[in-house]
Amino acid sequence: MDKMFRKLCVKRGSRVSTINDWLQIQIGGTEDVKKKKPNNQNRIKSTKYTLLTFLPQNLLEQFRRIANFYFLVMTIISLLIDSPVSPMTSLLPLVFVIAVTAAKQGYEDILRYRTDNVVNRSPVTVIKNGVEAIIQSQNVAPGDLIVVERDCDVPCDLVILRSTDPHGKCFITTANLDGESNLKTLTVPRDLPTVPIEEMHKLGMIECETPGTDLYSFNGKIELAGGEGRVLPLSSENVLLRGSRVKNTECVIGCAIYTGMATKLQLNSRLTRNKTASSETYVNRFLIFILIALIAIVTLLYFLKRYNELFVIPKLTYLGPAADGYSVKQFLQDYLSFLILFNYLIPISLYVTIELQRVIGGFFMEWDNELYEKETDQQCIVNTSNLNEELGQINILFSDKTGTLTKNEMNFQQCSIAGHKYNYKKTRLEEAETKVLSDINKFSMDQKVFFQALAICHTVQVATSMTEVAPVENAANKQETIKSGPPEMYSISDITEESHNSSQHSELNVSNPIETSLSVHPNGVNATVTSSSDVNPLLFSDDSYKVERRKRPQVVKRSPNFARSNKVHIASPGETPDSGASANGHSSVGLHSPPIMRPISLQFQRSTSERDLPQFGEAHNGAALGHRRAHSYGAPNAYLTSPVGNQTPPVSGLFRAGSTVSRESYAAPTFTRQPTMLIRAESQRRKQEIQQTLCLLDYQASSPDEKALVEACANLGLVYTGDDDEVLRVRIVPPHLDYKRPINSGKPKEDAFHRLHVLEFTSDRKRMSVIVRDEGGKKWIYTKGAESYVFPLCANSSADMVVKTDSHISDFARLGLRTLAIARREISDAEYQEFVSSLAQANSSLENRKQLSEECYSKIESDLDLLGATAVEDALQDDVADTLVSLQAAGIKIWVLTGDKVETALNIALSCGHIPPDAKKYIILECKSRDDLLVHLNVLEREIVFGIGQECALLIDGKSLGVALAEAPKEFRDVAVKCTAVLCCRLSPLQKSEVVALIKSSNENYNTASIGDGANDVSMIQEAHVGIGIMGREGRQAARCADFAFAKFCMLKRLLLVHGHYHSVRLSFLVLYFFYKNILFMGIMFLFQFHTLFSSSSVYDSLFLTLYNVIYTSLPILFISLTEKPYTEEKLMQNPKLYKKNTDNKQLHWPYFLMWTLFAVYHSVIIFYFAYCIFSFNNVILNGGQTAAFSCFGTLLIWAVVIIVNLKLWLESMYLSFWYIATLVLSILAFMVTTVIYNVINLDYDTDIYWAYNNLLASLPVWLYVLLTVIACLLPDFTLRMLKRALNIKTFSIFPGKQRKLEMRRKFESTYL
Repeated sequence: MDKMFRKLCVKRGSRVSTINDWLQIQIGGTEDVKKKKPNNQNRIKSTKYTLLTFLPQNLLEQFRRIANFYFLVMTIISLLIDSPVSPMTSLLPLVFVIAVTAAKQGYEDILRYRTDNVVNRSPVTVIKNGVEAIIQSQNVAPGDLIVVERDCDVPCDLVILRSTDPHGKCFITTANLDGESNLKTLTVPRDLPTVPIEEMHKLGMIECETPGTDLYSFNGKIELAGGEGRVLPLSSENVLLRGSRVKNTECVIGCAIYTGMATKLQLNSRLTRNKTASSETYVNRFLIFILIALIAIVTLLYFLKRYNELFVIPKLTYLGPAADGYSVKQFLQDYLSFLILFNYLIPISLYVTIELQRVIGGFFMEWDNELYEKETDQQCIVNTSNLNEELGQINILFSDKTGTLTKNEMNFQQCSIAGHKYNYKKTRLEEAETKVLSDINKFSMDQKVFFQALAICHTVQVATSMTEVAPVENAANKQETIKSGPPEMYSISDITEESHNSSQHSELNVSNPIETSLSVHPNGVNATVTSSSDVNPLLFSDDSYKVERRKRPQVVKRSPNFARSNKVHIASPGETPDSGASANGHSSVGLHSPPIMRPISLQFQRSTSERDLPQFGEAHNGAALGHRRAHSYGAPNAYLTSPVGNQTPPVSGLFRAGSTVSRESYAAPTFTRQPTMLIRAESQRRKQEIQQTLCLLDYQASSPDEKALVEACANLGLVYTGDDDEVLRVRIVPPHLDYKRPINSGKPKEDAFHRLHVLEFTSDRKRMSVIVRDEGGKKWIYTKGAESYVFPLCANSSADMVVKTDSHISDFARLGLRTLAIARREISDAEYQEFVSSLAQANSSLENRKQLSEECYSKIESDLDLLGATAVEDALQDDVADTLVSLQAAGIKIWVLTGDKVETALNIALSCGHIPPDAKKYIILECKSRDDLLVHLNVLEREIVFGIGQECALLIDGKSLGVALAEAPKEFRDVAVKCTAVLCCRLSPLQKSEVVALIKSSNENYNTASIGDGANDVSMIQEAHVGIGIMGREGRQAARCADFAFAKFCMLKRLLLVHGHYHSVRLSFLVLYFFYKNILFMGIMFLFQFHTLFSSSSVYDSLFLTLYNVIYTSLPILFISLTEKPYTEEKLMQNPKLYKKNTDNKQLHWPYFLMWTLFAVYHSVIIFYFAYCIFSFNNVILNGGQTAAFSCFGTLLIWAVVIIVNLKLWLESMYLSFWYIATLVLSILAFMVTTVIYNVINLDYDTDIYWAYNNLLASLPVWLYVLLTVIACLLPDFTLRMLKRALNIKTFSIFPGKQRKLEMRRKFESTYL
C-alpha cells in the first residue's frame, strides 16, 4: 500500500487552480489533466547541487576562500610573466586542493540525494478510477486519492474522505510535527456522503486556502458534485498533515491538497544552507593579515630594487645597464615577480589539511565505542564534518523535550488514597509507613473505588479490543476462523494475523490449516508456535477455552466500514487465483460481501517503524532504499528501485509481509524472565500473562499519563478491556492464585459501565470528567485533573482529606512526579436530565458556545468526594540530569523548545535538572500585545539585576513568544540570554527555528547548537550553527538532516566535552602551525633579497617550493591534529569547566597568532644568518676542500628549515606516541631521500644542485651548523615552556588587549548591573 501511497504524490497533472488566493482541487483529478502529468510534484529536496550546477557552484564556493582565489590569481600571473619560479609550484597545489574539496562536498551531496530518494521513491497506494495502484511518493499530485494504513506515515497533506472507523474517526500521532506522541483524533467531514470507492473521484471539488506554516489551522470546503451542490466546511480536524502517523485506525482514504515543498511540514522547515565553522572567520582574519603583510613586503622590496637600479647598479659596470624602471611592462614584471616569489606566505595546503583532518576526525567520532548504542546497534553519525571543531564552541544549546530529554514513557509510582500514601509495586501496593504489601484480594473499599475510578475515568482506546480476539470453535477439525459481526460485511482479506507487540508476521497462507499463532516470549522475543498456550487466559471467561486454547489463532478483524473485494481466496504464492481447494484437501474460505468492495489487487502489508530497518545492512546491494510510508521497511516490496508505473499490483495472493523488529508500540515493555529461581512461580506466571494482556490490548491514549494509570490498574488486577458502544468493561483478575490452582479455572469477574458523557480536558479547565451508569443503574461522575482545580470542587466533607492529600502531593512534586487528583460523586436522575438539557441548549447556541458549555460542566462538577491522588513519573532519558548539569557547568546555557503543554514541560524541566530547584521561575503566558510583554520583561530584568547571584529561569508559551518575535525581538533576546535556563512551550517548528535565528543575530556572536529527534525539530536543527539529531522512535528525519546524530541524549556530554574540546584544540594548533612554518619559510626568502640587490631570485629550488607543504611538513601536523590530547578523556568528563578554555576560539585569538609569528621570525633570522656567517667567513666547508656553491647555500637552508619546523611541532605537542614521533622522523628522512635522489640527476631545469646535497652530507661543519642552529632556535621555546609549567603562568595574561577588556566589562556588568 505504501507504494501506491507514494506514487500518488507524483501524479502527472496540475490539478490545482488558483482563484482569489484559494486553491481549487478536483477530487481524483479531471480527465483532461491526466494526459499531461508533470512529475515530482511531491518531491522533497535537501541537496545543494545538480549535475549541471555542481561544477560552477562548487568552484564559486571554493574560490570565495581567500587562499584559493589568491593562488588562482598567482597561477594566472605566473603564466603571463617571466616568473622567477615555475608556474607549476602554484598550479599543482591549487588543483589538488580544489579537487579534494570538490570530491568531498560532492560525496556529501550524493548522500543527501540518496536519503531524499528514500522518501521520494517510497511506494504509495492511490485509487484511480476505483482501482488501486502503486506509485512513487514523488509522483503524488494534488487531487490524488491516497490510501494510508495503520502505523503508516502520511506522504502529503490530505483531506480525510473515508475511514475504517465506524464513527468516521482517524487516530494519529504527530510526534514528527509538534513533538507530542499522544493520540489525536481527526474525523471525516460531517455529512459527507458515503459513495463507492470507484465513484470517489466524482465526489466533487475541494476549495482551500493557500498553504501556510500554521499546523493548527485550516480553512476550506468541499463542493459536492451533482444536482444538490451542497457545500461542506473543512477545518483542521479533517486534515492529515505530512509527518503524521495513523494509529489505531486500520485504513483511511484522503485527497491530496498540499504536496512536496508546499506541505505544512516542509514550510516549517528551513532550506538547507551552507554551515561554516566560526574558526574559519579567524583563519580568514589571519589570511587578510598575511595578505596585507605580503603586499607591504612586495612593495618595500620593489622600491628597494628601484633604488638599487637607480643608484647602485650604475656603479657596478660589470652588471651591465639597468633596466628601464619607468616602463609599465617592467614595473609589472618586477612587482608581480616579487608577488609570485612570496605567494607561499599564503598557506594553500592549509585548507586541504583541514578538510582531511575533519573527515578523519569524523571517522574517529563514528568509531567511538562510547557513542555506540549496543541495543539498537547504532553508532554516531557525522553528516557534516566541517563543523567538528564547532562542537567545542557552543554557548547556547536548544533542545527538544519529547523523545530528547524524555522517553515519553509514563510510569505509575505512588498514590494517595483516603489520606494514606502508597508505593506502587507492579501487582501490589505498599503502604508507605508500615511497608505492608496488599494485592487486589486485600484491597479496602477505598482502594477498590480509587482504582476503579482510574480504570474508567479516561479516554483510552484499545487497539485490539476483546471482541476482536475472537475464539475459534473446533479449530482442529474445521480449520476456519469465526469472526464477529455480520458475515456478509467481511471477506477473508479482512482477517490479519497480528502479534500484540510486533509486526513480525508470517505469510498468511490459508491453503494450509491455520494452526499457528503468534505468541510473545516472556523475554520479548516473538515466536511462532503450533500448540502452546499463546492466547492469554485473562482474555476469556468461557469454559470452551480450556479445551481450545491451544489451537486458537489470534485474529484481528478490520472494520466493516471499509469493504474489500467481492469474493476473495487467499492463495499460496504458487497457487493460481482460480484454484478452489487448499493443499490439505479443505476448501478455501470465500465469504461474499457487497458489490462495492476493495479490489483484490491490494497487498495488505503492515508498516513498521523506521528503526525496524536493520541499519540498512541488507539493502546495500546497489538498490536504493525506500522510505517507510505505507509499507514496512522489512517488506519485500517496500523499496522501489526503478520507476514504477501506474500498474495494478499482482493478484497472486494477499500476504502480510513482516519486518524483523517489533513495530512501534505504546504498550509497556514486557517483563524479562530472570534466570534465578523464582520465589513465587505462579505469581511470576500471572505477571507475564497480565503483561501479555497489556501488550495485546495495546492501549492508545491521548495522554501518556492516562495510559500509565490504566496499565497500572491492569497490573493490579483491574484490566480495562475496551468499550463497546460506550460500554466500558473492566475485568477483575486477582494477580496471585494458589500454586496448585489451575490458572484458567473459574470465570473472571467483569464490571460494565455505560459511559454517558465525557467532559474533555482543556488547558483552561485543567481536568476531565466522565459520567457513567453502573450495572445497578446509578449514575456517577468521576473527575481527574490538577489538584489546584479539583480540590475547590470537593465537598466540605472532604476537607480533612484534602489537607492530607495536598501534603502527599507536595511530597510527590518534590520527587519530580506528575500529580493528578481523583474525585467522584453520585448524581441523581433529575440532576443528570437537567445537565443533558442544559448542555444541549449550550451546544445549539451560536454565540458563547464554549462558555455556556463550561458553565454546564462546572455545575455538575461540584460537591465531589475526594478519592486521592496519583503520582506518575515521566521516564527521562538515561543520565539526562547528569548531562544537563555537566553542560551547564561547562558554561552552556540550555533552552528547551517544545510543542508540549506548559505544565508538562515545566515538570520535566524541574525533574531533569534543566531548571535548578532553587532558581526563581518567571512565567510569561497569554501575552497579546507588545506592551504586556515589555511589562513582563522589565520585571524579569529587575529580578535578575537585583537578585545578584540568584539563578533565574524563564518560561514562555507560544502565543507570548510569537508577540516577542514579531514586535520586541531585541528586548526579549537581551533579557532571555541573561537567564540561567529558558523553557519555551507550545511552539510550532517554525517558531523554534525563529528563536534560534534570533539568538544568532545577537552582537555577542553566540555559537548555538540544536538537538532533537523528530521532523518538527528539523528547522531548528538546520538553523543552528550545529545541528544534532537523536535517532529516536518517531523516525530519523531529524538524524538525516542533522550535522551529527547518535542514539541517546546522554552521549551529547561526551560529544561536546571530549570530542568538541579535542577538535577545537587540534584545529587551533593546526592553523597556527601552518602560518608559523610558512612565515618561517618565506622569512628566509625575504632576508635573502637584501643580499641579492633585490633581484627577485629564489633561494630555494622549485622542488623544495613544491614539496615543502606537501611532503616535508604535512604528515606530522596532520597526525597530531588527529591525536592531540591536552587532557585525558576521563578528566574532561569529570571536569566540565575545562570546556570553557576553548570556547569563543580562545586559542585562535591574536596573542596566540602573534606569538607563533614572533617565533617564526626569530627562527628564520637564526637559520639564515647562521648559514650566512658560515658562507661569508669561510665557505671552504666541503670535505674535498672546495668552496660551496650557491646551490649548497639554498639546500642547507631548506634542510635546516625542515628540521626546525618538525622539532618545533614536537616541542609544542602534548600527546606523544611512537607513531607520532615516527611521522616526524619520516618527514625529515623524506626530505633527505628526495633531495639525494633529485641532486644525483643532472637536470638543468631551475637551479643546478647536482651533487650539492651529497657534498653537504659529507661535510662535518654542515652537521655542526645544523646542530647549533637547532639548539639556538628551540632553546627559547623550551625555556618559556618550562617556565610556564614551573611558575604556573597563565598564557598571555600580560596582554590586556581588547578581548580581555571586554571580558572584564562583561564580568562587571553581570555582577553589579
